[in-house]
Amino acid sequence: MKAGASTVALAGLVLTVAAATFAAPAAFANGASGVESELREKVDFAGGLEEALGHFWALELNLDEDNAELALVHATHPIAELYDSMKPTLAANDPALDSLMLETLDGLKSRATTDVSREQAQQAIEDAKGVIEAARTAVVGDGLASDPIFRMKLMKGLLETSVAEYGEAVESGRITEMAEFQDGSAFVWRAGVIFGEIRGDIDSGAAAEIDSAFGDVNAAYDSLADPSEVAGLTGGIISTIDGLTGGDAGMGAGDGLARYAATINRLLVDAKSEYAGGNNDLALSYVTKAYLDNYEFLEGPLVDAGERELMEEIEVLMREELREMIRGGEPVGDINAQIDMVLDRMQAASAVLFPGGIDAAAMAAGGDAAGFDSFAERLDLAAGLEEALGHFWALE
Repeated sequence: MKAGASTVALAGLVLTVAAATFAAPAAFANGASGVESELREKVDFAGGLEEALGHFWALELNLDEDNAELALVHATHPIAELYDSMKPTLAANDPALDSLMLETLDGLKSRATTDVSREQAQQAIEDAKGVIEAARTAVVGDGLASDPIFRMKLMKGLLETSVAEYGEAVESGRITEMAEFQDGSAFVWRAGVIFGEIRGDIDSGAAAEIDSAFGDVNAAYDSLADPSEVAGLTGGIISTIDGLTGGDAGMGAGDGLARYAATINRLLVDAKSEYAGGNNDLALSYVTKAYLDNYEFLEGPLVDAGERELMEEIEVLMREELREMIRGGEPVGDINAQIDMVLDRMQAASAVLFPGGIDAAAMAAGGDAAGFDSFAERLDLAAGLEEALGHFWALE
C-alpha cells in the first residue's frame, strides 16, 4: 500500500475512534473547555427566546378570551425584561436583526391587543415568532439549536422558572397572581413542545417517564395543587433531564439556592464594571439576568422564611430602580451606590436563607458545570473532527 493511502486509512481509524468517544461524552469530562462560556451564553440566549414563545402562547389565549389586561401583560413582558437580557448578544451577532427585534417586540403592545381584530393581532404575533426564529439561527445556529442535549437544557430552564412562577401564583388552593400562574403554565407548555419535538432522540424509558410526569404536572396545575407538590413533580422531570445531560444530578435544593445567590452577586459586580466602562447595554443585561434568571428563584423561599418585606425591597431596588437608572444613563457613582445597596440587602437575604454561610466563589462556578463541560467538549471534538476531515481531503 502506498504511504499516502496508508495515512488516509489510519486517519479513518482515528475518526472512527473519535466518533465513538463523541457518542460517550463522559469519557472527555475532564474540565471546562474553551467553548463552555460561549455555550452558556447561547443556552441563556435561547432560553430567553423560549420564554418569549411561552408569553406569545399566553397572549394568544388571553386574546381568545378577550382579556385585555392579561393580554397586555404577556405582550409587554418580552420587551420589558427578556429583550434587555438578550440585546448585547444579538447586537454583537446581527445589529440589524437586533433593531428589528426591538421594533417588533415593542410593537406587540399596540399591534397584539383586543383593540384590533383577532386576525391583525395574530399577524403581529406571527411576525414576532419569525423574528425569534431568525434570532435563534443568527446567535445559536441551526445545528446546535436542534441538538437534543441543548434542547433538554432549554426544557430544564423553562421548568425551573415555571416552579418559581407557580410558587408566587398559588396559595391555599387558589390563584392569587393570575399573570404568574399563566407564566408558569406557558413555560410548562413550551417545555412540553420541545419534548415532543425531541422525544424520538431520547432513551425510550426516560421519554416515557418524562411524558408521564408532564401529565402529572398538568393535572397539578388544573387542581391548583400546593406549590410544593408542583415543585416535586416538576423536579422529577428535571432530574430525568439531568440524568440524560449530565447536569445537576445530586445537587440539593439548598445548593441550588446558594448558586442563585452567588450568581446574583457576581452579575451585579460585573454590571458595575461594564457600566463604568461605558457598556450600558451589557450592564443592563447582567442586572436583568440577576433578577430574572436568579433572584426570582429566591423570592418564594424568602417569603416562606417570613421575609416578604425584604424580598419586595430587593425586587424594587434591582428590578425596577437599578434597571431604570441604567436605562437613564445615571452617573457611575449613583449606579455603584445602588448596586452596593442591592448587595447589602442580598447579604441580609443570604443570612436568612443560608445561616451557615455559602462559598460564593464555589457556587458561582457551579450550576450546570458538569453538563456544560461534557457537552462543550463534544462540540470541541466535533469541530476538531471536521477540521481533520478537511486536512485529509487535501492530503488525498
